[in-house]
Amino acid sequence: MTHQLSGIWAAVLTPVTETLQPDAARAIPYYGELLENGCDGINLLGTTGEAMSFSVRQRVAFMEAVAQSLPQQRVMAGTGAASLDDAITLTATAFRIGFAAALIMPPFFYRDAGDDGIMRFFDRLLAPAMRAAAGKIVLYNFPRMSGITFRTELIEKLVKTYPEQITGVKDSSNDRSLQAAAIERHRGLAVFPGSEDYLAEAKAYGAAGCISGSVCLWPRLAAEVFRTGDAGLAAQLAAQRRSLEGQRLLAAVRRRVAQARTDSAWERTMPPL
Repeated sequence: MTHQLSGIWAAVLTPVTETLQPDAARAIPYYGELLENGCDGINLLGTTGEAMSFSVRQRVAFMEAVAQSLPQQRVMAGTGAASLDDAITLTATAFRIGFAAALIMPPFFYRDAGDDGIMRFFDRLLAPAMRAAAGKIVLYNFPRMSGITFRTELIEKLVKTYPEQITGVKDSSNDRSLQAAAIERHRGLAVFPGSEDYLAEAKAYGAAGCISGSVCLWPRLAAEVFRTGDAGLAAQLAAQRRSLEGQRLLAAVRRRVAQARTDSAWERTMPPL
């Protein structure tokens, strides 16, 4: 197993129309600018992109619209869902389009599901027909939101069972010990912290980069830190990220993007937020 994903990936906002639809016309130019200004890739429809507030139909249409205008191999899409059938539909769409990866959160709501239950979910999700599509998966570990942790042992089971499909882990718990253990046990696995706060440190122990909802605010700085490991720049980057502490991250990022683009529509969000 060898990974190709690396670098700075922005977990991007999803702009929303007045009728509460994903606004591809507003999104695509902005996403393209991020790719031109320091981001190696973008992550659509993650937590920052409010994926769980959109229907399957909306998510599929948005993925297809973005794929028509941006290089697919620089895009990954969140395809997790509580429903197995929804997760299959969304993941199959990401594979068909040719995105770099599908970012999959474990099924949530039933928070007492054990490792065996999560394994059965992935067994069904990655049935032979899906494996034949040769798409790649990044496991999305965000227990504060999903209620379920991709623990080291569960990651190991999944990687051993699906070595050709599972190419990485995004760890939004920002558990350095979990990240280091995953890197140590699976040398071909691309491990991404969910924050640029400690990017240089993470690179030093083998992280592939970061996938972050705030890195869109300072992509060039993050790219330079990842490229050089410069301690002074790393401190600047950490200070920038920490300037958001005490705020609701999504609201803060929306506000800053709206100000930078002089477009208040970027502050519009989906219910219930």
